[in-house]
Amino acid sequence: MQILSFCLSSTTGPVGHTGRLVRAGLIVSGLLFAGGHASAAPDINGSWRTPAGAVIRITDCGKVPCGKIVDFKPPRGHTVQSTRDSNNKDASKRNRKVLGLKVLWRLKPESKSWSGRVYDPRRGFSANASVRRKSASELEVQGCVRVVFNVCEKEIWRKVN
Repeated sequence: MQILSFCLSSTTGPVGHTGRLVRAGLIVSGLLFAGGHASAAPDINGSWRTPAGAVIRITDCGKVPCGKIVDFKPPRGHTVQSTRDSNNKDASKRNRKVLGLKVLWRLKPESKSWSGRVYDPRRGFSANASVRRKSASELEVQGCVRVVFNVCEKEIWRKVN
């Protein structure tokens, strides 16, 4: 919203304070309703394999994409259908199934990426996420958690045909 702060602080010309506010509001409204912001984010829908071998299907969940686990290598002694979210930091969620679990959500379009939240059932916690299409067959997913400073980890997810 740099445009808004520029318009409000500008003192040149005969337009008064109220006129600058109205003009700034019109500019901001035009930016919000133009739809250019949402259309700039890349299409990330499809099925993607993580480095750990899980398959995440990203589809529209309402107006924005979200990702759910549709396949993975279960831990020893478990099946894909019986594996629970046992590592979750929230004890009340440890009995939910991993299959079908939403691991990407609250995605918002950025200029060339998406930002939102990501959940790692292997570690049992969620993090701020950035999702960027590197190529037709690669998706870069970065998760960052704040400890004393941001600790980030990137993974490349590969398109499943």
